[in-house]
Amino acid sequence: MRYELHDGRILTWSLETHVVTHCNLRCVQCCPMSPHLPAWAVEPAVLGADLTRLARVLKPNIFKLTGGEPFLHPDLPAVLDAVRASGISEQLSVTTNGFLAQSAPDAVYERLDRMTLSVYSSAPLPEKSLARITERCARHDVLLTVKHIDAFQQLTPDAPLATDAEVRDVHARCWLKVRCHLVHRGHFYTCTRPPHVATVLGPSHPEMPALAEVDGVRLDAPELLERMLGHLERDTPLATCRYCLGASGPWQPHAQLPRAHG
Repeated sequence: MRYELHDGRILTWSLETHVVTHCNLRCVQCCPMSPHLPAWAVEPAVLGADLTRLARVLKPNIFKLTGGEPFLHPDLPAVLDAVRASGISEQLSVTTNGFLAQSAPDAVYERLDRMTLSVYSSAPLPEKSLARITERCARHDVLLTVKHIDAFQQLTPDAPLATDAEVRDVHARCWLKVRCHLVHRGHFYTCTRPPHVATVLGPSHPEMPALAEVDGVRLDAPELLERMLGHLERDTPLATCRYCLGASGPWQPHAQLPRAHG
C-alpha cells in the first residue's frame, strides 16, 4: 500500500479512536475485544493533544469515534469538541449499537457529521429505537448508515500461529491494516488490535512482546511524518499478526457472551 501526501500530510481513508473500551453488549469475536477489557474512557484533553500532534502529518477523510460503545463515555460532547479543535478531519463520525444513542443529548448530534448504526441479530435494536435515531439524525443533518450484521469473523485464533508463513499470509490478506487505523493512548496503529490483544492475551502468553509498543508509532517520536509513512507502507507483518486471524478467520453466527458475574 502506498500513500499520497498533500501539504505535508499523509492522506488516508479513516482514523478512529476508542473513546471507551467497555460496551453494553458482549459480542462474541468483538474486534476490539471489549467484553474482556476493563472499563476505560479517554480524557478529552488528552485525546485532543494526541490528535493535534497527529494532524500535522496525517489527514484522514473521516474520523470515527468507536469503542466499546461510544455513548457510554461520560462527556461525549467534550470529546467531539476536542476532535474538531484538533483539525484532524472535517468529517466526524460515531459507530454505535444504538441502544444509548436514541436518548443521547442534542449536544452530541449537533457535533456529528455521520453515524454508523450496527444492528446485530443477536441483540436487535427495537424498531421504535431505530425510528427515533433516524428522526434525530435527520433533524440534525447527520448522515446515518445502518448496517444489519448477522455474523462476525473469528479474529482470535485458538492458539498463536505456529509458522512465519502463516503470519505472513494473514497479514497479506488482512483489510484491517488499511481500513482500521487507530489512535490510542499516545500511539498510532495501522489496525485496532495491538493494544487490546496485548491486554487480553498477554497474561496467557509470556513470550508475547509488548504489542502496544512494538506495533505502534509514538506520537511524540522525532521525524513523525517519516515514521508514520514507513509504518503505513510496510509490507511485513506486525507482531500482533501471530495472535490474530485478520480476514482469514471463519465466519460465525453473531452471538452474545453470557453476562459476567461477580
